[in-house]
Parts: sequence; structure tokens; C-alpha cells
Amino acid sequence: MFRELRNMRMKLNLYYTLLLVLFISLVVGIAYFNVLYTSKITTDRDLKVKAALVRDLDTLPDFDDTPPKKDNIPVDEEIVDPLFKYILRDENMDITQFTIQNQGLFQEGRKFALQSWLDQEERWDIISLQGIDYRIFSTPFHNNEENGVVQTYCNLTMINKFISKFTNLLIATGVASILAAALLGWWLAGRAMMPVRHAWQRQREFIADVSHELRTPLTVVQSNLDVALADQDSSIKDNIDWLQNAYSETENMGQLINNLLFIARIDAREIKFNTYDFNLSDLLNQLISRFEPLFQSKNLIFTSAIAPNVIMHSDEVLVRQLVSIFLDNASKYTPAGGTVSLKMCLIQNTIEISVTDSGIGIDDSEQEKIFRRFYRIDKARSRKQGGTGLGLAIAAWIASEHRGQIQVFSKLGEGSTFKVHFPKGTIANIPRTMNYNQQDSREGGYL
Repeated sequence: MFRELRNMRMKLNLYYTLLLVLFISLVVGIAYFNVLYTSKITTDRDLKVKAALVRDLDTLPDFDDTPPKKDNIPVDEEIVDPLFKYILRDENMDITQFTIQNQGLFQEGRKFALQSWLDQEERWDIISLQGIDYRIFSTPFHNNEENGVVQTYCNLTMINKFISKFTNLLIATGVASILAAALLGWWLAGRAMMPVRHAWQRQREFIADVSHELRTPLTVVQSNLDVALADQDSSIKDNIDWLQNAYSETENMGQLINNLLFIARIDAREIKFNTYDFNLSDLLNQLISRFEPLFQSKNLIFTSAIAPNVIMHSDEVLVRQLVSIFLDNASKYTPAGGTVSLKMCLIQNTIEISVTDSGIGIDDSEQEKIFRRFYRIDKARSRKQGGTGLGLAIAAWIASEHRGQIQVFSKLGEGSTFKVHFPKGTIANIPRTMNYNQQDSREGGYL
């Protein structure tokens, strides 16, 4: 199973990584093409604006541009040349004005100027000289009696270097992001697998606990019956103790099986609710009548304080089961001569039901654990008392499904108080889709 979980985690990691790589690639691609496009659009716009200024032949522009670095210009070009340069040509493509001293640009630019003049259209081109790229804009002009072509140039070295550095930065960022994505994917896969791992671990623990819980009563039953069968000369009356022990263990085992079936239905989400208005006060008084003989047989002092005529809208059978669990536990873990009390009252907008005993109590460190399945503080004592370790887990589920809350107040050696608070009135979001015909089995079998 661990190998399957590991393989599943690796597959999830691969999927997470691929998704993150695709996302990172998309972001990097958008950033790269955005910078490339913005640089091109900005350069072309500036070239066109410079060309428009040059058309005013009476006042030739003196562009205040930062000159390029020395290593960015060819050997036959002046360092003082501005970043944006222009050439003014007449109808015969002869140069009349210029701001550069670069014969290569003169020659290469002439064919573009001629084509622009012939087509009477502006155009953009790229010229590469001595490893340096120039962006050139050519546009024909007609100014009074003077006609020709204006060409503006831009040295693309710095722009290309910026794009190159930006590209390297994007690549480095992308690689680092992919590595981070792999680590993040592994972590996310682990987080996603945690519920599966926990469910599998709980399943293992559940199977182990069920096996142990069923094996023990079966062993006791078999041992007692073996003793009774071995004594063939004695009558049933002589072996009544052994038979009584076996019968008691079958009762405990039946109770355990009922609880296991109920837990299985909870996990399968098969428990539905039959909600209606019922008299909670009458329900609790019925439980008092039912449990009083049990408390008397164990020499326990039982008291109650029930608010009269409290109407509750919920599942009556499940509420009965929850309170029965509290009372049953109080009877099991309170020694002879102790006290048990049941109270119900209205506090603002909630119904409070509490069961208090003077029993063995619960240590602070154990109070959060007692609602776990099969958890018992003293397993030997719980088995002797007939506990299964499932009652409080079922009670907590019932309270939670009714939007209620269970509180525990206990001190070791002094006793415990279990309180449950239910919202008064209609319980929201509980479906009314199932009618119970087996109310008696639910009422008495899941403690």
C-alpha cells in the first residue's frame, strides 16, 4: 500500500509540475513578447516622430538623444552621433542633409529610400552592419518645390542587449521556477495524499481494533463453554456461572456489532434523519424511568432536573440514543454509592442537556481523545464494564449532525460532566427523507 501511495504521489507531482510549467511558460512567453513588441512599437513610433520633425526643412532638428557607448558603434561612425539619426535625400536619392558619417548606412539605406519614393509609401526596415543592427524608417515628403525622402535610423544595439539580458533573466527565472514547481508539486501531492493516507491508516487501525474486540469476547465465550463441556457429570445449574459468563460476553459482542454497523453506516453516509417536533421533556423522563432500575441495581443515587414542555425539532431517535450513551457511561464508570444526575434546561437560544457523575473522572490530556473510535482510557476496566470505545464517537457524530456541541468537564478521581447544546427550534440542512421502522433497535443497541 505504501508503494501505491508513493506511486500515486509521484504521478500527482508530475501533473502538478506540468501544470505549473505550462503556467510559467505562458507567463514568461507573454512577458518576453510584450517587451519585444513594446520595444519595437516604441522605436518605430520615435523614428516616425523624428522623421516628421525633419520634414520641416527650414529648421532641421537637433535631437537631444543620449549617444551610444563607444563599443556600440562602428569604427567609421562618430561617437558624437545621437542615438536617432536622419538622412535627407532628394528625388534622385542624393543626400542633402545628414547627422551621421557612415558610408555603409548611406549605401544600404539608398535602396530603401528609392523603394519608398517609388511606392510613395513609408516603410520600416532592418540594416545589419559590422554586427550592429539599425532600424530604418523611410518616408517620402513634398515640401513646396522640394521633394525627396526622409530616413531616420536607430542603433538597436542597446535595445537588443536589453532584450537579450531580459531573455536570459526570463530563462533563469523559468528554470528556477520549474525546480520550485517540482518541489511545490511534491509538497502539494503530499498534502493531497494526506487524507488518503489517513483514511488508509484509520482503516488499518479499524480492522485491527475490530479483530481484537471480536476476538476477546469469542475467546471468553469459548473458554467458559469449554469448562462447562468438560464437566460432563455436572448439571446445567452447576455450570450456571460459566454459562452466564458466556451469555454476558455474547451480549457485549452483540452491542459491539450493532455499534460497528452504525459506524459503517455513518462512514457510508447512509444515516438519514427523520425530523419532527417532539416533546424533549417527555423523552428524557422516559429515559429516567428506563435507567432508574439500572442505577438502583448498582447502588447509585440518581437525580434529575428536567425543564417542562420543551419542544424540539430534530430526530427524536438519535437524540434518545445520544442521551442514553451518556447515562450508560455514567452507570459504568461510577462506583457504588456514587451519584448521577440528568439535567435539561433552556439557555438563551439553545437547549442544554447534561449528565454529571461522581465516577472515576478523566484526565485533562485524555478529554479530547475519548471521542475517537475504540479509544478507551483503561481498556481492561472498560472491557470489564462492557464498554466498546464507540459510544462517545457516535454521540459526537449525532451532536455534530444536529449542529450541536459536546463539552466535557472532568477531574480525575472526582467525576465528569458531559454537556450537549442543541440549537432551539428547526435544525437547518437536515433532510427529511427516511422513516424509521426499526426505532427499538436503534434505541437500545448503540451504547
